[in-house]
Amino acid sequence: MKRDDFVDFFQVEPHQRGIHKRLENWAIWCYGGGGSSASPMFRLYRADNWERGSASIPVDGADAAKIAKGVAMLPQVHREALQWNYVTGGSPTKARKRLGVTAQGLMQLVRDGRQMLLNRGV
Repeated sequence: MKRDDFVDFFQVEPHQRGIHKRLENWAIWCYGGGGSSASPMFRLYRADNWERGSASIPVDGADAAKIAKGVAMLPQVHREALQWNYVTGGSPTKARKRLGVTAQGLMQLVRDGRQMLLNRGV
C-alpha cells in the first residue's frame, strides 16, 4: 500500500461523533459489558499494587440493544464493515478483501453505515 492510499479508520466526522460513541458502547456490550479478556488462568490474579474497584467501562445495555437492532437492519456490506470496525477488529486488508472493496471503500462503508443509523433515527 502506498502512502497516498493510507486511510485513517479512526477518523470520525463531527456530525457522526454521537453515533460513534454509541457504536463504541455497543462494541463493549458485544463483549459482555467490558469483562476481562484475560486468559482464564490469570483472571483472578491481582498485582501487589492493585486497588479494589471497578475498572470496567459502564455500558448502557438498553442503548446497545437499540444499536444492535439498527445494525442488523443495515445492508450486509455496511453491517459487516461496522462489525469489523467496532467489534471484531483485525486487519483492514483482510476486511476489505472479504468485502471486495478498496481501503477507501471500506472506510466509506463505515461512514455510510454510521450515517444510515443516523438517518433511520437509531
